[in-house]
Amino acid sequence: MESMVEVEVAGVRVDLRSNAPVLLLQERRDPHRVVPIFIGVPEANAIHLALSQVDPPRPLTHDLLRLVIEELDAEVVRAEVTELRAGTYYASVVLAQGGIEREISARPSDAVALALRTSSPIFVDEAVMDAEGAVLDDAEPTSSGDEDELLGEFRDFIEHLRPEDFSD
Repeated sequence: MESMVEVEVAGVRVDLRSNAPVLLLQERRDPHRVVPIFIGVPEANAIHLALSQVDPPRPLTHDLLRLVIEELDAEVVRAEVTELRAGTYYASVVLAQGGIEREISARPSDAVALALRTSSPIFVDEAVMDAEGAVLDDAEPTSSGDEDELLGEFRDFIEHLRPEDFSD
């Protein structure tokens, strides 16, 4: 694993200008920089369900994938946002089976949704964090912070961004 920064999902918000969902990944250590990734509505819903710990009556796509991985005696080791190229974020899911790790290419939203369902850590490449991460004023880990305040600060941060700059 190259130089990676562990992050947590700070939430999924809606960009008011584009009405597009934005996944917020916040580093777990100081200075708690946040990387915004525009994602699709179905993926935003999947992440929101996982964050809310909602157990649907029938498995949804990411739940099904988790069940298949478990049935194959494999496990999700981690999810990684690996690069930003031409406005598109790239990610991977690292699986382990029988002592062998395999890296599977994925969209960041799918990698995060699966990591949340398997309680696996999420990482962002250090270069991506350095280039795209922003420190919000007096930012604390958002799991204990005021979401409305964070949303206001983040709205100020993203005013100069366009959705096509952060395609999934």
